[in-house]
Amino acid sequence: MHFIMAIENDPNSSQDLENIFLGLRQRVVITKFSVTVQEYVKSSNPDIILMGLTFKDKKELEFILELRRDVITHNIPILAMIPKEENNFITNHKKLGFTDYMIKPLAKQALLDRIQSHIEEYKFSESSKTRDNVSFVVVDRGHGRVLFQCRANLKRYVFPEFKKIFTINFLKSIQAERICFDVRVVPELGKDEVEVFERVMKIFQNHDKIIFIAGRHMGAFIEHAKDDERMLVFMAPNEFDEYVKMEELKKEEQRKKEKKEKFAKDSNKEASQSPSVPPTNLGDVKVEIGPTSLTPSPSTEVNPAETSQTSANETKNNIKDTNPI
Repeated sequence: MHFIMAIENDPNSSQDLENIFLGLRQRVVITKFSVTVQEYVKSSNPDIILMGLTFKDKKELEFILELRRDVITHNIPILAMIPKEENNFITNHKKLGFTDYMIKPLAKQALLDRIQSHIEEYKFSESSKTRDNVSFVVVDRGHGRVLFQCRANLKRYVFPEFKKIFTINFLKSIQAERICFDVRVVPELGKDEVEVFERVMKIFQNHDKIIFIAGRHMGAFIEHAKDDERMLVFMAPNEFDEYVKMEELKKEEQRKKEKKEKFAKDSNKEASQSPSVPPTNLGDVKVEIGPTSLTPSPSTEVNPAETSQTSANETKNNIKDTNPI
């Protein structure tokens, strides 16, 4: 059974799609375009995406480009449903990330044939990668984390490849980084696979938490995980990104706190090592003012009477000395 994801904001076109898929043995989700839907598409991993365009909202095209940048969704066929012939879009629809396009109103059999054709081509391409023995685990390393993207059956392909990846030198090099496994595109994941992952977790003894982006397999982790204290399970990458941001914020706040405490400790240490000066009591201080030229000191005090007598004697002597007789 194929999983078809249809995103359509126009109510009439949405009703047309419901009528087309009515009674078919397909799993079909028809919804409006929103941020929540964007994350759901990434986590649910549909076999094909039908995208209704209005040519009025740039976020519609930005969303498709975002899907093409995600290694999990970059190959999923995306069929554009456009309201009219638009030559610029028709010429560049593949560059914009679309696999194909159809013009509304949609004919039932033509749409179903187009869907079947693209899904078969997509499945054949994916199975060819498996036959050609391409890597079943993509290692994306950077920004303080290591992301292992598992892209095939776990028991048959992924776990044997782990043995080649997890060398002693490689494990030493990622001791300080976050470990994350992305299993959204794994076909089936049950009790056995969860148990094997718990054994894999024991390799990373230095890590408190191991992160899983589970998508539609989230229920399997919740049901079968025994070592759930070390497991952090998210539906989609944006939840993981938010978690990383919060953890980095906590680390930054902790660094600031430690820096502040160290500064306060150093300041207290300097204060304790500097010599202490006893407080001064101004009542104990005696202020002495020395002699000046304008104020005679008590030892040289002049008696006015003595001064007058001296001056008279000096005058008398002077007269006597000048008398010629």
